This record gives sequence, structure tokens and C-alpha cells, in this order.
Amino acid sequence: MSETSAGSSPSQPARLSLTGDLIHKIQLWLHALVTVPFYRYGELGTLLFNIAKSILEGAILYSMFSMAESQYKVAAIMGVLTKYIYPAIVVISNARISSFIDHIETISNSFIQLRSLVRGMVFVAFGESLGILFLVLCYPPIFENFFSGNSYGKYVLILLYLLHHVCSGAAQIVEGRLWFKLIEIKLRNQSHSRLAQNFWGIHAMSQNIHLVTSMVMLWGTTAISGLSGVELDGPLMFTIVGAAFVVALPSKFALPLAWRLRLRQQELS
Repeated sequence: MSETSAGSSPSQPARLSLTGDLIHKIQLWLHALVTVPFYRYGELGTLLFNIAKSILEGAILYSMFSMAESQYKVAAIMGVLTKYIYPAIVVISNARISSFIDHIETISNSFIQLRSLVRGMVFVAFGESLGILFLVLCYPPIFENFFSGNSYGKYVLILLYLLHHVCSGAAQIVEGRLWFKLIEIKLRNQSHSRLAQNFWGIHAMSQNIHLVTSMVMLWGTTAISGLSGVELDGPLMFTIVGAAFVVALPSKFALPLAWRLRLRQQELS
């Protein structure tokens, strides 16, 4: 054996630059969307929801806290309560969903696993929809229309904001565990070897895309509602809030509805 062959190490694939790596992972993410219907419906539903929710948060939160401070003097209370209630939401939600996932993993039939996970996603969809509804009720023009002049208005505002956090926070935690298990089943199976080999890259790119699009929408809408002097009860802001609400409310039902109408039969065939 020659000295060169004896001392050589197995060839390693060339590492891509940061830009090349990002482009490669975006291509893999798009490939997963095109080739895996489960992934497509779940991802697109979540992407639409995150965009719409970020628009609502940008349009509502700045003006809501301004109202809470100037009119009701409860902005600090709202901030502190949500800060301390969120750990309880995390602990309870994690405890419940971890037991459910442990139960799912004892099931050997993949169809039953998928069916149970999709049913869990229905719970997520209802939780997120309720969270969106409570958030929209905190929008100052809407809130003042229902509760202006009432002595208990400040308590209602605190309650609505807490309910928004409870519903949305619990749903997000549950969804994270359910969705990861779903894509683990659908992307890591033998019929999608390329996707299985790049599972973590696809998952990370998905999170990055959701984060960037959500932040752009949040900052843009916050600039419009809080910094540009647009009237909150004017047609522009009501159109923005109304359109985002209409998009956000049904978006999380995309995967359960697709399962009901199409995906279930595909899994059985």
C-alpha cells in the first residue's frame, strides 16, 4: 500500500458558502412543499397564520398598550401578569402534550399515528383562533365600542389579553410537539430519502422563513399604526385588521381539513 493511500482520509463534500447553503436549504424546503402534501398543507397554513397574526399584533399591540396606559393605567399590570402566567402555560402544556406524544409513539400503525396527530392539530386550530379573537377584541376602536364608559373596562382589557396569551400560548406549545412528530413521520420515511437526509436543514429553514416573514409584517404594521399617525378607526386600519383577522382565523384548519377531504384517503390507498 502506498504512503499516499495509507495516509489519506475519506474525501469530504465541499462545504457551501453561507449564501449557497441558504439557497440549498430553501430549495430543499420548496421540494418538501411540492412533494409531500402533508407538509405542504401544514406549512402553508402556518405561514399564512403567522403573517396574519403578525399584522394583527403590529396593528393592535402598540395602540392597545397606549390605551391601557393613558386611559386605564393598567399597562404595567398587563405586562407583569403575562410575564408570570406564561411559565404556568408552558409547564401545563408541556406535561399534557408530552404524555400524548409518548402514547402516539407506542402505536405501530402509522395511519393511526397520523390520524391522532391531526386530531390534535384541530385543538391547536381552535386555540389559535380563540387567541386571535381575544386579540382583536383588544383593538382600541373595537374595545371602546363594546366597553367604553364601563367601570369594569380595565378588568375586561386585562382579562382579554390574558385569555389571548393562554389560548395562543398553549396552542403554540402543543403545535410545536405535534407538528415535529408529523414531519418526522412524513419526511423521514424511506420514500423521501433526500428529504430524510436533510431533515434538520429543512426544519431549520422553515423556522427561519416563518421568523423573517413574521418580523417584516410585524415591524411594517407597527410603523403604520403607531408611528405614521394613521387613525385607528379609519378605513385603512380597519381594512388591515379585518383582512388579517379573516386570513388568520381559518388558516390553522388547513391541515385538518385537507386530511378530512383528501389526505386520509391517500394514506389508506
